[in-house]
Amino acid sequence: MYIIFSTGSNLGDRVGNLKKAKDFLKSEFSFLEESRIYESPAVDYLNQPDFLNQVLAFEMPQIKPHEVLDRIMEIEASLGRTREIDKGPRTVDIDLLFWGNETISSENLDVPHPRLFERSFIVEPLKELKIYKELESCFHFTDKFDNECWVFNS
Repeated sequence: MYIIFSTGSNLGDRVGNLKKAKDFLKSEFSFLEESRIYESPAVDYLNQPDFLNQVLAFEMPQIKPHEVLDRIMEIEASLGRTREIDKGPRTVDIDLLFWGNETISSENLDVPHPRLFERSFIVEPLKELKIYKELESCFHFTDKFDNECWVFNS
């Protein structure tokens, strides 16, 4: 089984921020695979710089989803994430997208991540993962997105 995260950044050294987030996650979980980095304009809160995003897959950990969420929040804070504007600019954003093929719904955690199927910057990188075929058999993906994205070339 697997868990999948997305990482995003639109402040500072965006590529460096994604690398640091990936390194932190790799130190916590058993790494499986990663997508290329994609760039896209912001959604929801539009008055901010473009984002870089990447999708990372890891083996299912021995801890519970809420413990993973707590660890994600710690990693974000250690990388300078502040939450001054809802959906606003950020040095790093880490979202838990999938917990195997399970659905989790609680007060502070929804998996699969709530709007991921509408986000090109999540779905397009997911398509690069070997695990995507399994995801596609368990969840409904569409090609209709609320934004566009493109592979980032530094």
